[in-house]
Amino acid sequence: MADLEKKETKTGKEDPGGSGGYQMKISLGVIAMLVSATGMGLVPLFSRWATRTDMFNGALGFNAGDSIGALMAVGRMGMGVVAFLIIMVATHKVHVFKKLKLTPAIALGGLMIGMSLACYVTSTLLTTVSNAVLFIYIGPVICVLLARIFRKEPMSVLQWACLGAVFIGMLFGEGLVGFGVGGAAFGVDFNLVPSTPEFPQKGLGDAFGIASGFFYGASMFFNGYRKDADTTARGVWNFIFAVIGAGAITIVLNALGANPGMENWALNVHFTTFNWIGAVLLWLVCGPLALGFLLVAGRNLPAADYGTIAYWEVPVALFVGLVVFGEPFTINTALGAILIIGGGAIPSIKGMVAGRKQKQQAEISENLAARLEEEAIKEDIR
Repeated sequence: MADLEKKETKTGKEDPGGSGGYQMKISLGVIAMLVSATGMGLVPLFSRWATRTDMFNGALGFNAGDSIGALMAVGRMGMGVVAFLIIMVATHKVHVFKKLKLTPAIALGGLMIGMSLACYVTSTLLTTVSNAVLFIYIGPVICVLLARIFRKEPMSVLQWACLGAVFIGMLFGEGLVGFGVGGAAFGVDFNLVPSTPEFPQKGLGDAFGIASGFFYGASMFFNGYRKDADTTARGVWNFIFAVIGAGAITIVLNALGANPGMENWALNVHFTTFNWIGAVLLWLVCGPLALGFLLVAGRNLPAADYGTIAYWEVPVALFVGLVVFGEPFTINTALGAILIIGGGAIPSIKGMVAGRKQKQQAEISENLAARLEEEAIKEDIR
């Protein structure tokens, strides 16, 4: 984890947004990332608050159609647009936004994250919180695979091992492999449970969770391009296209309601005041608050630290599922969480350690050069 001492680290180059010479405040970045990840982890709490007839009893259904989760994502992404527009004006970067060339990579990065969140929120409503949050975090591994396929980036033995760990973690999380599975002490049972009393569409919810992970990985892949783009200016475009992506998923799911036997997918929103409070909290806490602190963290943390601390979202969401909604947290779920989080986070941790070593070596070299220069000056004086 990032060093929490109150010190500043100088960035190597001037960034395109005109913030050259900015000193990264590591302690501020860590706090901001923890706040942001906590806000992200509260999505299951507020999404169920906003949509369920009874917040604590999923068997009673929603005060809307099953496509309501995607619509909640549109609201959150829309608030993201508002937040970044305010930040852009406040930081005097309107001219930077106007100069930034919109490319397919920027647009697709936004589309994918919008579609990911629409599927994720839908998943939190149709399956357990643990399944929803663990499935979305297959994203980093999907990103590595896409980079291997399309950018021909090599995959190390560690990355292949992490890919395998994530896959096995998914099996544990879904209860297909693990202790007590199939009536054995440790067994394998690939008979998926498509429905439970509280989650009548659990299988479909799991599918949305996996889809959210694929879209999340695709977003990370596309965001790997155009690293020269200013964070704020790019953020505006990203969230505009995220609204479009989440909106597209909403329209598709809502359209299913026109088919016989699938009427439950039509939006048919009839929220109570209690529901609207949850929706507003979802849009504000998981929108401008979480996204605003995410921007602060991105500006004050190295990428590896940033990516590693982001995994704090997972235990926050699991805590919500366990404590607020009373969902069981089994040994198999714990093993799945360890494998998925580890498989996604280990490469980031490795990069963070390597960055620390490189920085220390650079500091040692600078100090040595300074001492040699001092010695040379003393010799000249003599």
